[in-house]
Amino acid sequence: MKLKPLILTALLVMTLITFHSNAQESRCTNYGSVISSLYNSIETLNVKKLKAINEHLKNHCVHNNIETHLLFSELTIADAEKDRNNIELIRNKITALNILDKSNPRFAWHLYVMAQSWFWDSKTEKAIALLSEYKSYFIGEPKNSIEVRALSLIGGYFDNAESSIEKEKNTYFDKAEIKANEIGDPELILYVNFRKGSEAYPDLNTDSAVEYKKKRDKWVSMLDSVDSCVTKAEVLLYWGYLEIEDKNKSLSTLKEAIQILSDFGVTRTALDGSILYIQLLQSYGELSEAESMINKLIEDHYSLMDDYQIKKLYKWLFELSKSQKRFEDAMKYKDNYYENLLSEDDKSQKELDELLAEYKVEEQKSANRILEQSLEVTKLEKENEKQKNYILVMFIITLSITVLLLSLIVYRSQKSKNELSKLAMIDVLTGAPNRRAITIQATKELAIAQRKCQNLTILLADLDDFKSINDIYGHDVGDFVLKKFADIASENIRAMDKFGRWGGEEWLFILPATSIEEAKNLFERLSSKLSKVEVDGLSNITFSMGAVELYSNSDSDLNSLIRKADDKLYIAKKSGKNRVCFAPK
Repeated sequence: MKLKPLILTALLVMTLITFHSNAQESRCTNYGSVISSLYNSIETLNVKKLKAINEHLKNHCVHNNIETHLLFSELTIADAEKDRNNIELIRNKITALNILDKSNPRFAWHLYVMAQSWFWDSKTEKAIALLSEYKSYFIGEPKNSIEVRALSLIGGYFDNAESSIEKEKNTYFDKAEIKANEIGDPELILYVNFRKGSEAYPDLNTDSAVEYKKKRDKWVSMLDSVDSCVTKAEVLLYWGYLEIEDKNKSLSTLKEAIQILSDFGVTRTALDGSILYIQLLQSYGELSEAESMINKLIEDHYSLMDDYQIKKLYKWLFELSKSQKRFEDAMKYKDNYYENLLSEDDKSQKELDELLAEYKVEEQKSANRILEQSLEVTKLEKENEKQKNYILVMFIITLSITVLLLSLIVYRSQKSKNELSKLAMIDVLTGAPNRRAITIQATKELAIAQRKCQNLTILLADLDDFKSINDIYGHDVGDFVLKKFADIASENIRAMDKFGRWGGEEWLFILPATSIEEAKNLFERLSSKLSKVEVDGLSNITFSMGAVELYSNSDSDLNSLIRKADDKLYIAKKSGKNRVCFAPK
């Protein structure tokens, strides 16, 4: 009889314990520590950890004021994963709510996230404008690691700013470096040095042997002192591409960087690293692995890639298939490559193809008409032998007319071919030689230079942020910029020099008997003239250039020289744009 009350008491105690346990699980414990961890993950770009923290906040801390923290955390994640829809949505929401507030204890993190978001979106001018607006916040010495990173961003972005801010950039870097060394965090020190850009890296082209070794040893020491992190991966990407003298080291370094970026969830930069890795594979002759990796990138990350990356990958696939005589694959990749070209503004090739197709149809119709007339004559001969002489006369007349028509068709066909040949050599928009024309001219000049043992410099130029120009100012302004660049280039090269539109916003220059120093002078002249062009509020137009020099004892082919120039153009773009990068001797 006493057992029943005991059972009821035990059940009641168990219920209370379970209720208390559930309440403890749903309670937002260590909220301040969680928020600190969130901003530390934003700072070091640990995307996978950020996602876990976001889930924790949403599940356990909904009653706290977490909206602002989540906005900046989710913007960091969207940027790292190149999630276009969410990037625009979150950034617009932050702007609409006017959240950026210098009095907020987390202001430095918020500014850092927004500036980096604009930069990743290829809208450097917006990042510069944002940092310029709030730069007074950083007049004093930095107080913590995030302010060190913000100062490094300011110094790095202002490196290309056309204003008095450019003169201030070294001051920001100096402050950041002093505080980073004081804090003593190896990753933070590496971050500041990385943000300084190309001037801090060892460069065989510009550094003396002693200076190169000193810089190289410094970077090796910094890398060895840092555990796996996104900053280390970004440095390794650049470092792996520079280590061109050692195939295995270059590839393993890039592979390590890509793996780190994937582990931390930074898909955007991992994608950039994969493209660099493919580029090195091709240069080392590892074509099968390169093709396999290209196809995997297209399959897994097509929606994340921009037009420049997609065109580059399909161009590589086309060239790889053609070199292996897999012509069916080559034509498939060529179609994809041209589809991406034509999806923008370059319609000249499509129009030319249509003209050629129309000409072939008309030529076939004319041949059919002549054949039908001949058959009719033969039929008349069989039907009436008595009218043989008459038919013979008619045949001669018909034949004469046919010959006349044929002569006229041949004349018109030849005239059309001549006109089409001229059209095929001219870029319709700018009037400059097109890719076909400049390739022919480049082949001739290369043969002359090699036969006469003369130097030859090849330059590959690309207008900076051209897609942004089209998006912001419209395609009419974009067309004007292309025409203006062609006019400036035509007016500033020598009579013996050749240039032409390589495709889109890319231009190829062939400079016979020209050294790298003379090529630098040409870049400065073109850059100076182009920067003074203004149209519809657009000014300070810039371009980047990759350069390679053929020396008198070289037997390089045209494709390899252009690939080297393209490699250097890619480095010029990644190093801040509005500059020329030269292939080492």
